[in-house]
Amino acid sequence: MINTVNIQNLAAEKMFCPFTIQSEGGMIRESRRQVDKGGHAGSIYEVSTPDGINLGYYNVASTKNGEVVINNQQAFLQLSYTISGKKSYRVNDGSNHLVSFVKQEYNYLFLPEQRIHLCWEPGERLETFEIGISPDLMMRFLPEEHPFFPVLKKSITENVPALMSPINLSLPTRSSAILYDMLQCPLEGRYKQLYLKGKITELMALQLEEYEQFMDRNMKAAGKALKQEEIMRMYMVRDIVVSNLQRPCSLIDLAHQVGTNEAYLKKQFKQVFGTTVFGYLQVIKMGEARKMLLMGQSVSEVAYLTGYKHVAHFTRAFKKHFGVAPHVIRSKT
Repeated sequence: MINTVNIQNLAAEKMFCPFTIQSEGGMIRESRRQVDKGGHAGSIYEVSTPDGINLGYYNVASTKNGEVVINNQQAFLQLSYTISGKKSYRVNDGSNHLVSFVKQEYNYLFLPEQRIHLCWEPGERLETFEIGISPDLMMRFLPEEHPFFPVLKKSITENVPALMSPINLSLPTRSSAILYDMLQCPLEGRYKQLYLKGKITELMALQLEEYEQFMDRNMKAAGKALKQEEIMRMYMVRDIVVSNLQRPCSLIDLAHQVGTNEAYLKKQFKQVFGTTVFGYLQVIKMGEARKMLLMGQSVSEVAYLTGYKHVAHFTRAFKKHFGVAPHVIRSKT
């Protein structure tokens, strides 16, 4: 799918990072490495399977603007997930903007045979999962009545870039958990290949259903659609919520910060994100908690960092959300 990736610091010389894990000879291939060059430092994990699945995990802190140039030699579908940071895709060798992401967003991108530019900003750490699959594989999964089917079919026929959703979708905790399960997979060889394929199938099933429901809600709400400025205001609320997990704001405070009132905030937030502010906050907190536990932090540390004064309260909330106690997740590290 991808032959070469050139990582370059826009203010300095190019750094060349060959994408050398293409699966060959029916074998799964993977690469883990640390980078520290040209203002970019962090970790990279990439794996490629014989059935055409490519998974990349990138966790990079940058002091300067960064750019990855993907020399794409055949069309593929990119399942793109941003955990933290900001990134954007540019197509036609960087001349046209395709889509931008902020933290806790995802989308599916059809990328034709051409040079694709993935850019990110300095400051907040960029943590992102990128999954590449063949368009044929997606078309086998996708029912003809699904709203993405005609979009993808047209893009494949015309060989032009396309997005599944015109608006990036919020990343649910369940999807985030599947991504980290793949990253932490304890299996090797053929069993790892089978595990990854199963997890990606599960991920697509959840998200294709979610997008279909999202479009249904949008059609029902078409007669009472929010203005663009109201939608952007709710995205501002979401960003404030995500940035204040330890000290959540009250609904009144949130409303004042974005220039609306509590009643409109509750109504419009649910209209945009399909859940309440509290429900969204809880999903993000549990997702962050699971991630920290998998990274080896103690249950008491995670409880504190997610805003719980008492470990017992955190344990109950975590078990209610995931069906297992937090120490069970931590024992996997």
